[in-house]
Amino acid sequence: MTNPFFNSDEARMRAFFRIISYIFLFALLTGVPTLIPFTALEYIARGVLIFGLFYTFFRFVDRRPWDYAGLQIRSTWIKECFSGILIAATVMGLIFLAQWQTGTLEITGFAWERSFERHWLIPFSIFLIQMISVGFYEELMARGYLIPNIAEGFSFGNISPQKATLIAIFISSSIFGILHAGNPNASTTAVVNIILAGVMLAVPYVLTGRLALPIGLHFSWNFFQGGIFGFRVSGLEIRSSIIQIQQSGPDWWTGGAFGPEAGVIGIIGILLILGISLLYLKWKGVKLELAEPFRKSFRELESTPVQKS
Repeated sequence: MTNPFFNSDEARMRAFFRIISYIFLFALLTGVPTLIPFTALEYIARGVLIFGLFYTFFRFVDRRPWDYAGLQIRSTWIKECFSGILIAATVMGLIFLAQWQTGTLEITGFAWERSFERHWLIPFSIFLIQMISVGFYEELMARGYLIPNIAEGFSFGNISPQKATLIAIFISSSIFGILHAGNPNASTTAVVNIILAGVMLAVPYVLTGRLALPIGLHFSWNFFQGGIFGFRVSGLEIRSSIIQIQQSGPDWWTGGAFGPEAGVIGIIGILLILGISLLYLKWKGVKLELAEPFRKSFRELESTPVQKS
């Protein structure tokens, strides 16, 4: 009789139970650092805990070689991460300029002009640390863990690993969007747009097998959106931004109180980032096809030497 919980052929839990266990522990561990009274340390601790969870599950629950984790920090990885930062910063800058020039936002001041209990660089630096941590641990969960496991869970019958990966991108992106549904001022449009952003972040990952571009893009989008240009970040107001703004114009265009992610201008930005990322990868000689971990089954990968990159 088939064991619904354990796959004896692969000597590990079945994909569904691995995913449920990981999400439960992810939610649990993200709450633990809230006991730390210092915000920066809280987010650093959260990143460390989630990395520990990811490593433990990836190596010992999933039983995968670490070289398939997407976190092999070599020169190519570093270049892709910084390129992601530059791409998202540029696009967010274009969103800011488009709104400024069309009169849908007004610059009302700058961080150093506001009254803070501490020097303005302190909350700004704390926000930088927060966004580095969030970009890192959310990518570990939404892309680095969910996509390979969902893809394996759907790789049965006539569903090839390639088709299963497409399903995994949609499901993981949907989970990513739904997790933002509880944010302040969230709307159906905002959730749908964040699902689209999830797809945008997933595509470079499944093409390269590396989390470098997604982490760089995710961090930079959030940081420049809220820390530099003064937009709300997924509904959250950032009071320490370099540029202070007042928005106007229709919410369907600007995203209103949720930020650009809930407006048409956010969709344009997401699609622009995806397009530029694909052009960048093609320019760097990356074949626009699924990376090895998403073309082969778990058993095939076990018997294949890991390719260094």
